[in-house]
Amino acid sequence: MYKSRIFSLMIMSMIAFSSLASPMTASARSLKPDNGQSGPQTYTVVVGAENTKLGVTVNAFFPEDLRIHVGDTVLFNQNSFEIHTVTFLAGGPMPDLLVPFPLGPAGAMMLNPMVAFPTPPSSGYDGSSYANSGIMSLDPGQPTQFSLTFTNPGTYDYVCVVHGITMSGKVEVVDPSVDISSPKDVAKQVKQAIHKSLMEGKRVYKEAMSNLPKPTRNPDGTLTYHVVMGYSKGQIDLMAFFPRKLNVHQGDTVEWAMGATNMAPHTVTFLNGAEEPPFVVPVPNPAGGPPFLVINPEVALPQNAAGPVTRTGIYNSGLMENGMPNFSIKIGDIVGPISYECLLHDASGMVATLNVLPR
Repeated sequence: MYKSRIFSLMIMSMIAFSSLASPMTASARSLKPDNGQSGPQTYTVVVGAENTKLGVTVNAFFPEDLRIHVGDTVLFNQNSFEIHTVTFLAGGPMPDLLVPFPLGPAGAMMLNPMVAFPTPPSSGYDGSSYANSGIMSLDPGQPTQFSLTFTNPGTYDYVCVVHGITMSGKVEVVDPSVDISSPKDVAKQVKQAIHKSLMEGKRVYKEAMSNLPKPTRNPDGTLTYHVVMGYSKGQIDLMAFFPRKLNVHQGDTVEWAMGATNMAPHTVTFLNGAEEPPFVVPVPNPAGGPPFLVINPEVALPQNAAGPVTRTGIYNSGLMENGMPNFSIKIGDIVGPISYECLLHDASGMVATLNVLPR
C-alpha cells in the first residue's frame, strides 16, 4: 500500500508516543568541508523524487549503493510527498505495512507499528538489529530525516517497506584506509541521477498518454468516458489520472480503471469543498505506548458511489487496486468544472477535473 498523506493528527501521536530523540546524529554534527581532512564525514542519501505537476514519482534511493568509512554517518533525506521508510532488516523478514486492528471489527486494518514508528539503535549501527526510520513524507509535521552512524565494516542492505524490493539500497562500510568518494562528489552524482530519473518520468508520462481508451456510446445516447488511474514502469510511478482534464455532458458516465501496469492503490473522490478525511485515525492503545493508526473507513470504503455526482456531498470510490472492479458514476444536473482527486496521492499531483457541459 501507498499513502502520500498521513496527516498531522497521526504525526502528533507519533511525536507523543515514539522516541525520536535517538541517533539523529546528523542534525547534531556538522558536515565537515570536503578539504581532505581526516575524520568522520556525513553522507546524504536522498529518499525518492517527484514532479508533482505531472504526478511523476520515482521510488528510489539516491544513490542506491553508497560506500563510506567506519565511523561515518549517513543522513537519509526525504524528497517526496509519497511516503517511504528506510528499513534495515538485519536478515529478518520484511514486515507487513498493514496489520489487523486488534480492537476493531473483522477486516479493520491499521498501520503496522513496527513500520510506522521509528526504531533506531541505541547507539551507532553495527548491522545486528532491525533499524527503521518510521514513515517519512514531505507533508507538514511528518519526519523528513533519519540518520545512522555505522560502526563496523560490512555491507548493509536496506529497503522501503512501503514499496518493497523495488526500492532498496546498500551501504558498504570500509576501513578508513580505503579511498572513497567524498560527500561532495556523491552529492553531485545524486543530483545528476535524480535529474535523469525525472526526465525518464516525463517520457513515461507521454507513453501513458499515448493510447487512452475512447468513449463508448450508451443505448440512451449518452457517452461513457474512460479514465485510466496510474501507470508504473520500473521505479517510476505516475500518480495521475489519464486524462487529467475531460469534457463531459450532463447524464454521461465516467468509468475509472486501473492502468495495466499500475502498482499503487488509488481512490476517486469528489470532495465538493468538504474537508479531506484523514487516511488514518489514531486510537489510544489500552496497553500504553504508541496509538493504533487505524485505516479510516471514510477513505477505504465507498461513499455515495451510486451517484449521480452533484455539487453536494462527498462521492468516493473507496480504495481501488489492480484486480478490483472499475468504478463508474453518472454525471448529475450540474454545469461547469468539478474537481476530484486520489485521497492517497493528491499531494503528489493526483488531481483532475471534469468539465460538465449542458446536454
